Amino acid sequence: MNSLFLRYHPHMQERFDAVTVEECRAFTGAKWHHFGEEALALWVADMDFPIADEIQQAIQKRITHNIGYPQHGGDPELLDAIVDRLSGRFGWQIERKDIMLIPGVVRGLFAGVLALTQPGDGVVTQVPVYPPFLMSIENTGRVVQANPMLQKENTWELDFEQLESLVTPQTRLLMLCNPQNPTGRVFSRAELEKLAEFVLKHDLLVISDELHADLIFDGEHTVFASLSPEMESRTLTLYGPGKTFNLAGLGMGYIISRNPELLARVRKATVGMLPEPNVLSMAGTLAAYTQAQQWEREVVQYLHANRDHLNARLKAELPEVKTAVPEGTYLQLLDFNAYPFAAEAQKVLLAGGVALNEGTAFGKDYKGYVRINFATSRQILDQALDLMVKTVQTKTVQQNA
Repeated sequence: MNSLFLRYHPHMQERFDAVTVEECRAFTGAKWHHFGEEALALWVADMDFPIADEIQQAIQKRITHNIGYPQHGGDPELLDAIVDRLSGRFGWQIERKDIMLIPGVVRGLFAGVLALTQPGDGVVTQVPVYPPFLMSIENTGRVVQANPMLQKENTWELDFEQLESLVTPQTRLLMLCNPQNPTGRVFSRAELEKLAEFVLKHDLLVISDELHADLIFDGEHTVFASLSPEMESRTLTLYGPGKTFNLAGLGMGYIISRNPELLARVRKATVGMLPEPNVLSMAGTLAAYTQAQQWEREVVQYLHANRDHLNARLKAELPEVKTAVPEGTYLQLLDFNAYPFAAEAQKVLLAGGVALNEGTAFGKDYKGYVRINFATSRQILDQALDLMVKTVQTKTVQQNA
């Protein structure tokens, strides 16, 4: 057994618990510096935990060699590890040739839209949704055809009736986020099969962002393309290690398709503009997939416990906040519209010392919502919740005076 496993396994939860604000602020980075030095940063989708020792050591070892050009198309060992992971984890059988390595999944969203549509084409996507979905459509001159999800008592659901009403002769593409950011939905196979029927009925192509597929608490992740050979032929799947292993800063992602024509269109649309990831990214990702499984299992357990702790406190101390417990991801959307200050909720909470994401970034109709990231130590999460409760109570008293 790996000596590293023996060294840190018994204390892994303690390592996560021990993360402090001071440690988080010790390095430059977007999360803990964007909103200044006073706010607790529970916004952008980074985890605050140290990465797995195996990943650190693999990167350090790779630095001792010549940092030359990577192999074109990616290291064969890494491609094999991706193939094995998708097969073993999700039962989806692909080959090396189906994988295009890219420097992050956001670039894959833009590349897919550019490759599969023309300016003026309609692109259907569910909202609220991760902001680069909307940006990749609007900033390239395509038309957002927003399909608002239905907010229920403790969940969000796809609105299939409204979905049908969106389609126009210009509709070309469906963009799906599964697991869904920011609602935390892990769509069931039955829901995805119904969505696939919609795709076939209207002869659409699909971009499916499955970056959070490893972070599942309830249910089971189904790769959209794996539903049928027909879906495989129509779909670009986006995946990568950034969220699961806390490696966003390394810049690694994949566009995967069983249809070589779709990948060829992506390469043609982005020639010279979409570099392959660097050798350190590849070394770190290979180690993540082949050596860091114990770290991954324990971080998901820790996130699951944080999710439950967060929601217990919300229910007890902020019962007016409407929310759905996420089935996956470490992100959760909070609805403050029961409060008079809802339109300014993000600013009010920031002034109270907690930085969260503004709801309107996920769709224009989500004013009064904020997104919280609970991938942090329990002590930081509790500090943030204490401040949020205090801020809401103080603001409510002021407005009722």
